[in-house]
Amino acid sequence: MTPVNQARNAFFSRYTVVLLSIVLLGFAPSFFLRVVTKSAPLPFYLHLHGALLTGWFALLCGQAFLIRTDKLVLHQRLGRFFTAYGVVVAIAALMATFNWVERELAMGATFESDMAAVNPLQASGISFLDFAAALVCFNIASVVGFLMLLALAVVFRREGSHHKRYVLFASLSIVTPGVARISRIVMQTELGPIIPLGIAGLGLAILIYDFRSAGHLHPASLRATVILFIVNGIAGLVALSPYGAMLVKALA
Repeated sequence: MTPVNQARNAFFSRYTVVLLSIVLLGFAPSFFLRVVTKSAPLPFYLHLHGALLTGWFALLCGQAFLIRTDKLVLHQRLGRFFTAYGVVVAIAALMATFNWVERELAMGATFESDMAAVNPLQASGISFLDFAAALVCFNIASVVGFLMLLALAVVFRREGSHHKRYVLFASLSIVTPGVARISRIVMQTELGPIIPLGIAGLGLAILIYDFRSAGHLHPASLRATVILFIVNGIAGLVALSPYGAMLVKALA
C-alpha cells in the first residue's frame, strides 16, 4: 500500500473510531453503565436495539481496520454479512421508534402534555404530540437515509473511494441519538447547539477531507449529502403537517 493510500485509509479508520466513541460515550449512563447509574429498567427490545446499534459501529471500525491493514480480501468476504447486519440494524431502529410513543403514553404522557412534564431533557414548551411527530419522522428519515446509502455502498462496492464514503454517511445518519445523549451529559438537555453542530461537524469533516486530499468534493460525498438533505427535508415537512400527528396517533 502506498503512503498516500495509507493516509487516506487512516482518515476513514479514525472517523469510524470517532463514531463508535460517540455511541459508547453517549449511551454510557443509560445503557452501558446501567448497573452503576441505576437507571430505570429497559424493555428487552431496547436492549436488543442498543446492542445491535453498537455492534454496527464496532463492525464498522473492524472493516475500516481491515482496509487500513491491507486485508481487502477478508474485508470483502465480510461485506455480505455487514450489509445484512445493516438491514437488521435498520429494523431494530424502526422497532425502537415505533414503540416509543406507546411506551411514553403508558408512563403517563398525553398528546397534550408539555414535554417539560414528559422528559425535560428532550424539550419543553412543546406538546408531546408535536415533539413525537418530529422525533418519529426524523427517526424514520434516518433509517431511510441509512438504507439508501447502504444500498449505494453495495452498488459501488468495487469502487473504494465511493464505497467507503457511502458507508460513512450511512453511519452518520444513525449516530444522532448518540450525539443527543452527549448533549444531555454536557448540557443536561438535548436543546442547544451540540446536536446540530455535532452532526454538521461530522459531515463537514468528510467534505473538508475531500477538498484537502483531492481539491474537490467527491461525487459520492455530494450524492450522500443531497440524499440526507432531501430525506430529512421531507421528514420535516411531514412532521409539521397533519400527517405527522396522524402517524403518532396510529402508533399509540
